Amino acid sequence: MLDPSSIQIVLEVYRPERSALLGLLDGLSPGDWDCATECPEYTVKGVATHILGDDLSLLSRQRDGAEQGLLLLGPELPNADFRTLLNTFNDRWVVAAGYLSAELLIKLLRLTGEWTAEYYAGVDPQSAGESVGLFGARQDESSPFWHAIAREYFERWIHHSQIRRALGLSSLADRHFLMPGVEVVAAIARVEPGIPTNLNGPWALGSVALGPSEQAAAILTRAHTDEEVQELASGPPDLIQTLAAGLGRP
Repeated sequence: MLDPSSIQIVLEVYRPERSALLGLLDGLSPGDWDCATECPEYTVKGVATHILGDDLSLLSRQRDGAEQGLLLLGPELPNADFRTLLNTFNDRWVVAAGYLSAELLIKLLRLTGEWTAEYYAGVDPQSAGESVGLFGARQDESSPFWHAIAREYFERWIHHSQIRRALGLSSLADRHFLMPGVEVVAAIARVEPGIPTNLNGPWALGSVALGPSEQAAAILTRAHTDEEVQELASGPPDLIQTLAAGLGRP
């Protein structure tokens, strides 16, 4: 199972994943940027802009020690819960940065992708970092830094796949990207990852079978509703229900 000693398998795909995303975005037509995605009110450009915002936010607060954007937003929305604050923060950024040209957006994503990969490569994965709720930490707790590294790759993988699906492509299912994604989700769920030894073998999370590569990648990158996940995955019903609740697309 993924841990501080093996987080390198995630770090190793930071640059290749960003390179693949940039290659995809660089070939888009003006109309492609306006394609609707599974994220309400976010076009392909909107999701790409959101990725840039994530990069800038983590570099500012994690690398440079700046105050978190959600804390700055808090006084304006004093009674809002964490999810409302996060969604508001993200939505405002996407709207505010909507004027960026596609060319500039790609260049900025290249820069922030490299800065992030360089920063994470030099961090002690066992050192204390920000709270990472995906791994069960409370907001007032610190998490080991490898949790943040794992979370950021997982989010990038999801958003990259959302862009691909909006363009009529499959989720990012190349084994090079799928394997660390499965490792991350398995670590979050605290189960052993099931990684096939052959190209057509089924992937799994503990006793829950996800199916072949494209299906597994689609499930884990939130391509399906919770009902669809329950139909596609196989294994103990209670575990499938838990998986669907966590990964089903709203």
